[in-house]
Amino acid sequence: RDCLHLVSWPPTLPAGSWGAQIIGGHEVTPHSRPYMASVKFQGQHNCGGFLLRARWVVSAAHCFSGRDPGTGLVVLGAHALHTVEATQQVFSISAVITHPDYQPTTHTSDICLLQLNSSATLGPAVGLLGLPRRGARPPRAGTRCKVAGWGSVSDFEELPPGLMEAEVRVLELDACNSSWKGQLSPAMLCTHSGDRRRRGFCSADSGGPLVCRNRAYGLVSFSGLWCGDPKTPDVYTQVSAFVTWIWDVIWRGQHGPQPRTTGGRQALSEPQQHRVHH
Repeated sequence: RDCLHLVSWPPTLPAGSWGAQIIGGHEVTPHSRPYMASVKFQGQHNCGGFLLRARWVVSAAHCFSGRDPGTGLVVLGAHALHTVEATQQVFSISAVITHPDYQPTTHTSDICLLQLNSSATLGPAVGLLGLPRRGARPPRAGTRCKVAGWGSVSDFEELPPGLMEAEVRVLELDACNSSWKGQLSPAMLCTHSGDRRRRGFCSADSGGPLVCRNRAYGLVSFSGLWCGDPKTPDVYTQVSAFVTWIWDVIWRGQHGPQPRTTGGRQALSEPQQHRVHH
């Protein structure tokens, strides 16, 4: 399903999609992207995410706007979501921690952490994806990256046979911001196909990682009206801008309310936490 249904579309931006289907991509070898997570509501795939630690998944904050996290499930180890696979591990969500600066109307700081009700069992089909180092610059324009997900594979919500992936190229932020009429923030990242083909994302892949050099540099956030349209490049949350915050949240979750002293405004911000009562 299109994650557009999770929130009210911001009136300041063109009509389009929260999240995305993978368009112009290919089906990956089953379980070759073991970090991929599916976030489901009422049995339906709604968003993606990635496994950072055995009990922590990173996703997009807008995936939980207007949703009761207690009704959500996280599926790891999946390839074809419409079938029951022996590799799949299913978890309820103990807590959703949204970045304190998240703004639904501008997409700013569109990132959250999901604490699972128990730790995943790591193996060939379930694995971790690393973050950029603290303070890392985003990949240079032209860098080839990959984005994967289970969203539909056309503008008409055609469902994929399994996990799909597309290769995209990083676009210089100023050029992307010009296409979006100056409405992007510095903590965003853009990609395009790098050629005339439509390639990228469009619906129900929100929160999935943009993988560059085997690390998560972006989180699928929003796109334009038509999937893969170069006039409105695909936009991601720039993960490197939130690395300090991410590790502080995980520290608090494991060791109590006192975060490590890491410096920086984000380290001092209190996250918006929704503790789920089952």
